[in-house]
Amino acid sequence: MPIRRKPKMSAQASLLPGVRIDKTSNRAVYLQLYAGIKQLILEGVIPAGASIPSPRLVASEFGCSRHTVATAYDFLIAEGLLSASHGVGTFVSELVETALKAAGSNPSAGPTDAFIRQSQFADILERGRIDRDEEDPLQIFGAPDAECFPYTLWTKIYASIWSNPKRELLHVTSAQGYDRLRSAICTFVHGTRGIRATPEQVLITSGTTQSVDLLLRALLNPGDEVWVEDPGRPKAATLVSALGLKRVSVPVDHHGLRVDVAEQLAPDAKVALVTPSHHYPTGATLALERRLHLLAWANRSGAWIFEDDYDGELIADGHPILPIYSLGKNDRVIYLGTFSKSISPQLRLGYIICHPELARRLVRLRFYVDYFPSMNLQPVLAEFIEKGHLDSYVRRMRRIYRERQSTFVAAIEATADGAFEVFKNAPALFQPLGLRDERIGNNDVILAERARKLGIPAFALSSFSFNVKPRPGIIIGTGRLPLERIPSAVNRLVQATRDMQNIITAAEESS
Repeated sequence: MPIRRKPKMSAQASLLPGVRIDKTSNRAVYLQLYAGIKQLILEGVIPAGASIPSPRLVASEFGCSRHTVATAYDFLIAEGLLSASHGVGTFVSELVETALKAAGSNPSAGPTDAFIRQSQFADILERGRIDRDEEDPLQIFGAPDAECFPYTLWTKIYASIWSNPKRELLHVTSAQGYDRLRSAICTFVHGTRGIRATPEQVLITSGTTQSVDLLLRALLNPGDEVWVEDPGRPKAATLVSALGLKRVSVPVDHHGLRVDVAEQLAPDAKVALVTPSHHYPTGATLALERRLHLLAWANRSGAWIFEDDYDGELIADGHPILPIYSLGKNDRVIYLGTFSKSISPQLRLGYIICHPELARRLVRLRFYVDYFPSMNLQPVLAEFIEKGHLDSYVRRMRRIYRERQSTFVAAIEATADGAFEVFKNAPALFQPLGLRDERIGNNDVILAERARKLGIPAFALSSFSFNVKPRPGIIIGTGRLPLERIPSAVNRLVQATRDMQNIITAAEESS
């Protein structure tokens, strides 16, 4: 291709405007020159066909050797950004102009919606997000109190394992999870949840969300129907829709999922996704009669029950309620557990307990999804459980959470003048409150936002409804409220509620 010559660049100021060399840097000078010239070319500052100053002139300006400059030029020639002609000079390649036009008139502009056309799967997930800042601790009302965790003990176990790791640990790549952890989980759930399981029935995951995603992909086809509690978990419900499954919203009352309504709406559904021990987020316990009804439906129709027992071992009011999985014949029940509530969501460890044949199939599928779970913390958690530390910690936190929740409820009932309906059998880490004043109920999102501004972990109850008429209320993260802070937190919450009532009343009177 003939070279289109242009006048050489002026050497009056800088031969390469914008290029800076830092000789104190650990980065080689030729690499700094290479990067600087490349940026000028790609940004169009040095246009296609323009002559590049000779290595001698550039070396003189930047105080380096001609060899250093020539090396930088060689890199750019190898990339096709420069072309050299013996006896003529070095020029910006004509191909650069063509490439920049193909990339767009403004190559430095950021991605746009037109540029990134995301999939329908991603679109549905995006639309299903609730308006919550996941990095704001006041909006994550269901998080445990991480300050109570025995970090010194955990660190000691970690160091004992990984300061001089056994050879077997350095080569474990089990898609099912570390065998000692799976055995420890079997022991733990038998003691806390009455579940009898063997290690081959356990699959380690990164948490309940991955467990649900893996199971839905493994067992269902697009168009299959899934019973979803309404209100319920927005993340799980959105995932169901994004995978091309038909979400069937089933109402929940004080006794849990309305199984009778679910059968009327979709008798041939393939999965029931439920939180029977503690409905999320109201705390309702699925009545025994409905549990048996649900089991009978699953066994009769060949459907699956995904039992999300997100805080089973931490139930604060009385003794832990046993899961459906422990009722007897449970081949159609898949138990989903997590350590996000008992320890911390930062641990990113959960588990599935299911029929051994299903576990084997999930392992094969998991190989293509993320290969195997991270091994770093699995042996640490295994020993933490084996030595009884988790059991002791859970018992201690259960007492702490129960005391915090009962103190909060007593303060609300004593000072709120009946403004709130206190939900019974609340989950261990948070307390749902219904709003009796319907005028405020329609603005529970605003009330929750005001509560957070006052330093109270809170979220609107209505945000968890899908198709069923939203139940207005506010959810308070009592698990992270120290006892000494509860009276003032309740006073601030009650005052914020009264302020909203006054504002609404004034607006009604003025209109």
